[in-house]
Amino acid sequence: MRTLVTAVVMGLVFAVAGCSKPAEQKTQADSQATARDLSTDAKAVGNDVKASVKDASVDVKKVADNPDVKKSESEVKAALKDLGASVKKAAHESKDQAKDHADRSNDNG
Repeated sequence: MRTLVTAVVMGLVFAVAGCSKPAEQKTQADSQATARDLSTDAKAVGNDVKASVKDASVDVKKVADNPDVKKSESEVKAALKDLGASVKKAAHESKDQAKDHADRSNDNG
């Protein structure tokens, strides 16, 4: 942000280098006022963002600490564990069936 303000001010300074002294002073005053306005606006935006992030973090903490969320978390964890066990069992059964089928094919052939 400072770089932008500096660039604007320097551009104005170079643009008015050939101007009369009163015009140069007015341009300098205008550029300083613009720089102050930009600085004030940037600080306001920064404060708004900071407040929003703080509010969001408070909300996230409330959700994370909610007993219903913790209960749901435990239920989901248990369901995923059961699903994993079922998939593992099905994989073993499929492997055993494939092996039995291969053995029968070899016995018949």
